[in-house]
Amino acid sequence: MNVRTRALAYAGAAAVGLVATGAFAAPALAAGPTDLALTLSGTTLAATTSGKLATATVTNKGAETAAGVVITFDLSELDTSVVEVPLPAPDSCEQSGSKITCGVVDIKAGDTLDLPFALVHKGDGTPGKLTATVSHEAADAVPANNSATATVTLSESTGPDLTVVAPDVPLNEEGLTGTVAPGEETELFYYVANFGNEAVQGLKLTINLPEHVTFVEKEDGCEYEADNRHAVCTLNVGLIPADEDTGEGAPYSAIEFFLNIIKVADDAPAPAVLDGGVVSAEGIKAVETPEVARMSAALPEGVKGVSAKDIDESDNTDEFSVHVAKAAGGGGGGELPVTGVQAGLIGGVGLVVVAGGGAMLLMARRRRVVLAVPDDEKPTA
Repeated sequence: MNVRTRALAYAGAAAVGLVATGAFAAPALAAGPTDLALTLSGTTLAATTSGKLATATVTNKGAETAAGVVITFDLSELDTSVVEVPLPAPDSCEQSGSKITCGVVDIKAGDTLDLPFALVHKGDGTPGKLTATVSHEAADAVPANNSATATVTLSESTGPDLTVVAPDVPLNEEGLTGTVAPGEETELFYYVANFGNEAVQGLKLTINLPEHVTFVEKEDGCEYEADNRHAVCTLNVGLIPADEDTGEGAPYSAIEFFLNIIKVADDAPAPAVLDGGVVSAEGIKAVETPEVARMSAALPEGVKGVSAKDIDESDNTDEFSVHVAKAAGGGGGGELPVTGVQAGLIGGVGLVVVAGGGAMLLMARRRRVVLAVPDDEKPTA
């Protein structure tokens, strides 16, 4: 297991400039039924933390690409003096009164898009509720699942709050989602961050690969099922709370995991997007930060102890897909076709959540990136 720890970098307001700007192309109406479904996760945060990253997830359950997609956040029932929602990407989203609108990339049939956004703890009280709604240019086949409302909660519990991010596979050198041909190998990697108010020592990771994809190597600390697509790994690594991460070296609040090499089967369908990949993380035991810093005592081999109570388990899991190209000329790292409002899309940008008094650059997010809204073509709620 190639594990690389790194502190989440702290920067000033200029850090938001890492989010790419772009322009919408001329819209093309989607043909046929499109069904966008939206869910919210990560809306519970420890009352003693300065903030965390939540996510609005949109899945296209229909048969056609959704173009002109807009996600709208309604803050009218949220007490922003208690918990604030900054613009997810100031160059890509706009706020008018209690509503934030964000224009995003086209979403192909079967694809999922994540829009991370910050929840910033500002004061005492009851935060209230947050509603997010997704719309697109054509009629939606099932309007009832276009909106989700979540209660934003300040938990009085003490514990870690793990967040998992697993980008689509593969990523090329520019940090964009590429493609891998049948029979080829590529890397799987993901991040785990701790937004809680207590450190965690030891992680239990569960990794499920999509159909037609298998692990190439057996890693220490991992147990594999017979199909070589499912692994459970117990690792002696620690994560301190993000608010305690100074960005000056160990101990760390976030870890990059490289699960070495995975392989796409020779007979995998191509071109195709293989869905069903999942990464989940659980903390094995909650500890005080100095214990993580010392990292002196290894966990017993094969430990199966009770997991540390996570403040918000809704964001402990992230899904990923493997993008497969035709074997002839496909090759790893090739980019997928870009059409419609995907013009100007830049992957691998820094996402921002306020914590520790600064802007925390979290992690790259493949094609799940917000586009800028030009002045002359602003979406409406």
